[in-house]
Amino acid sequence: MHQPVRLFCVTATITAALTFVGCSTRTTPASPSLDNTNTADFGTQVAEYVRAQEALAADDFNGAKSALVSLTSMADATVFPLADAAAAANDIATMRAEFKPLSEFLAAMDLPTGFARAYCPMYDGGSNWVQTDGPVRNPYYGSVMLTCGVVDGAPGAHMDHGPRHGGRVFMAPDSFHHIEGAYPEAGVFRLYATDNYREPVDVTLWMGRVVLEEEYDADTDEFVEVTSFPLLPSPDGAYLEAEVGELSMPAEFIAKIQLVEDYPEDRFDFIFTEFSTVAAIADAAVSPPAGAPESLPLAERIRPRIPDATSDIVADIGSRNDEIRSLVAEGGFTEIFIPALQSKELALALHDRAETLPVRERNDVRIAVRSLVRAAWLLDWYGDLGNKQQVSDAYDILNEAVAEITRVYDDVQGP
Repeated sequence: MHQPVRLFCVTATITAALTFVGCSTRTTPASPSLDNTNTADFGTQVAEYVRAQEALAADDFNGAKSALVSLTSMADATVFPLADAAAAANDIATMRAEFKPLSEFLAAMDLPTGFARAYCPMYDGGSNWVQTDGPVRNPYYGSVMLTCGVVDGAPGAHMDHGPRHGGRVFMAPDSFHHIEGAYPEAGVFRLYATDNYREPVDVTLWMGRVVLEEEYDADTDEFVEVTSFPLLPSPDGAYLEAEVGELSMPAEFIAKIQLVEDYPEDRFDFIFTEFSTVAAIADAAVSPPAGAPESLPLAERIRPRIPDATSDIVADIGSRNDEIRSLVAEGGFTEIFIPALQSKELALALHDRAETLPVRERNDVRIAVRSLVRAAWLLDWYGDLGNKQQVSDAYDILNEAVAEITRVYDDVQGP
């Protein structure tokens, strides 16, 4: 990415199970009973905890300490020692470390309306917290990585990624807003926003522009905008619109949006091969292969069949690579996760069979598999965000890994 670097939390291990953190829900136990009748009700305790969480997200040590001390004054017998340990910290780093046990306990409870669990895979091997149901506000990293993580909202949140206006839908990095770009007629680009329940968002106060052309500056290692147009809100705040003049197909638009004042811009790349109509684009991003049983979880429904022959596994990885290349070129970023994660499963199967290779070739394959697995996770993540630069960079990693795997097996098999 050639804008100021934003750190996204993507982790992958070679033995990782096929998971989707962006839109999952968890089964949780009932909320705790209060051991002391003088304590506040659970909802009040959670609200006071969230005051500390928001202060930590804002790097406000004193504000967090004040909220935690207040929480200890109303906490039940289970929450008290956890809150007291965090409140006793003498610096923000220690407070964040002590905040985790309290957060993990509360995140496992049945939360009151208006609150949601959130998860960061980077802090301390993966950490949960509770916050208001909205954009990610990470208490463990604060301003360093404020939006690192995903919000697991209440039932119904994040479960619908279908376009409302025939365009393409991406998730904003805050894991809350859905951004849809549409090209309804020649010369007109529109951008719509919905929240995590897919309710329309008023964009009157949003700032942004559409970029049609960029040039790479080698001295700064950044792209410089050559042609851009302002995105202006409609009278009712339903969408942002830019008049861009007539363009040939495929038409490419780079939308740069500032969702919150004083926060960095988010970039979304849209490619259209035809004008947007309401029924034009199905939600391919959540459509598994034909014939997959509907009762199975999505991860199982898209899991590929592992061929018996190693050569067929290599060929299947190559075909997934070709599919991903086409989707990148067409702008089908939200559809990439299926072939990307299928290629990951095939590569892991290949890794298990590498024992039969000579030592050097075995090491080459296993290094390539690690790169492919990492790239697959990056493609899954970046595809949802809709940033072409990040998607392309991740695809380059995957493509190089596939080329290396193909080379090794071609050399071993011979002409």
